[in-house]
Amino acid sequence: MKLKNVLMLGAAALLIGSAKPATFAAGMIIPAYLPLTDTTSWQVLAEDAAIMANGSSTKYKDYWVTVNSANNGPFSNAADWATAATRFNPIRTNGGKIIGYIHALETPTGTTYRPLADVKADITAWVNGYSNLDGIWIDEFYPRYEIAGPSGSSATYPNGESLAPTDRSFANPDGSFNGNPVHPAGGYYSQLTSWIRSTYPQLKIVGNAGGWFYSNQREYASLVDVTCSFEQNYSTAANSPTNDWSGLNQDINTQSYAQLALIHGNSSDLNGAIDQSISHGYQYFYTTDQVLSPTSNIWGTLPPYFTSEVSYIASHS
Repeated sequence: MKLKNVLMLGAAALLIGSAKPATFAAGMIIPAYLPLTDTTSWQVLAEDAAIMANGSSTKYKDYWVTVNSANNGPFSNAADWATAATRFNPIRTNGGKIIGYIHALETPTGTTYRPLADVKADITAWVNGYSNLDGIWIDEFYPRYEIAGPSGSSATYPNGESLAPTDRSFANPDGSFNGNPVHPAGGYYSQLTSWIRSTYPQLKIVGNAGGWFYSNQREYASLVDVTCSFEQNYSTAANSPTNDWSGLNQDINTQSYAQLALIHGNSSDLNGAIDQSISHGYQYFYTTDQVLSPTSNIWGTLPPYFTSEVSYIASHS
């Protein structure tokens, strides 16, 4: 897993744009980048999928488990695929879905996209390696690098114009932005998601932006089924020490796009994190006590309250 602390994009940023109908329910998306040898955690994931499926809530039924290998993508040998199937299948049998992880950038802190051919090959490897795959998680869903570097001050197309949106009406002749929306067609993520939709139409797509889009890039949410628009620690979410939860604020007028909140470093307020995610408009959510660290995989274990978390969501009104 590539560990990162995604920077929020400032006052000029808003979240998600115009509406599209949901083709799923709502509930949990669980980054479970567990070693295949952790049989206990895999068993818990399978058993708790049934808790979600049988819960009293009529709204929160989705139980999507995002899986990854030590290679940050698909597994590389037949033995691992065979073992993985024994871990994944019980989750699906109990009503869960399996989402395969891929990443978009050459390095987590860089601005250069991986070649589309390489990313497509990873997705094909997931589908071929696990035939029951339900979806793809696109990590580093950062459309700003189609258009500009980290500063975002002007259109410089750091990955080349062939991976930038075809319609350039968002930029003035000198490259400065004019306030027009960016239409993603023709850009890196449009090419990638269009290929997924046409080649593997059965797959759901989750795009992990980790934070807000720039205000002129709202339309990128239309490329995926769910956008992870919050991946931060509990203190940020609760806006410590005020604890008014304004850290979870988003563009409330545009909530028909499904969004995911991942709240980590939460050892004390399971119910609050879930309740506040729901009240702030997130359709998907997950919280863990694990703490972001440069030396450990924050999603490499389940929190001790995991079953309580699933039970709470499964019975949530």
